[in-house]
Amino acid sequence: MTRLPTRRHPISGHDLDGNPITLKLIVSKQLYVCPGCKETVEIGKEHVLVQRTGRDSFHQHWHTACAAAIAREIELAGAKRRSR
Repeated sequence: MTRLPTRRHPISGHDLDGNPITLKLIVSKQLYVCPGCKETVEIGKEHVLVQRTGRDSFHQHWHTACAAAIAREIELAGAKRRSR
């Protein structure tokens, strides 16, 4: 089963290039474009925030279903739930 973050427990680990990455379940406060489906993440919708820190830091806002689909293909190395 694909693991995604919950409101209480973000997931942190590393991407396939070894960069630190965190996934958080949040509520949208503005419009975003999901990089998975290229559709709009509406205001007030729960979605997954993907944050990469370090030298090449960035963040993206994904629909939960799109994040689940990509998570089936890409595994976070050493991913674990963490407390806030």
